[in-house]
Amino acid sequence: MVRVCEPYVGAKEIAMTQNSTQPFARPRPAPEWHVESWLNTDQSLSLKALRGKVIVLEAFQMLCPGCVQSSLPQAKRVHALFSHEEVAVIGLHTVFEHHDAMTPTALKAFVKENQLSFPIGIDQGVEGEMLPATMARYNMQGTPTLVLIDRKGDRRAQHFGHIPDLQLGAEIMALMKAG
Repeated sequence: MVRVCEPYVGAKEIAMTQNSTQPFARPRPAPEWHVESWLNTDQSLSLKALRGKVIVLEAFQMLCPGCVQSSLPQAKRVHALFSHEEVAVIGLHTVFEHHDAMTPTALKAFVKENQLSFPIGIDQGVEGEMLPATMARYNMQGTPTLVLIDRKGDRRAQHFGHIPDLQLGAEIMALMKAG
């Protein structure tokens, strides 16, 4: 079993447990990301700019064992396998603990050492709040969290913890075929 980082203190109850899935019966508009800065891209990315692509959003912390061992390698595989014209893999470094250790400088070194080539946004901190902005808007319980967004910008699934490659591939293909 893959170890996920502990949920943040005071996590909202959203009927999810460790290594769980929250499929949405009806598509929900994905909240826009609030990102301080981007790595691996020269431009700021937004849901609007990526409209027409299936988005695989991988929220992680560089000190999260489940992220480092499973979810980020999986995101690398998805990025290598699927056409960048059809599927956008986006990393979101969402820090809710150990803030002093997970600086942008440390993240840049981590990204280089782990050969992560897909765009990675640094989730924007909120004054006086433990959770960064995007993590809070998506009601994430912790890391890793994988969010699937369809071509129209609707959130179709949200997984807390790691899911098998075959399951993820099937979900991505279903969203690609749905148009």
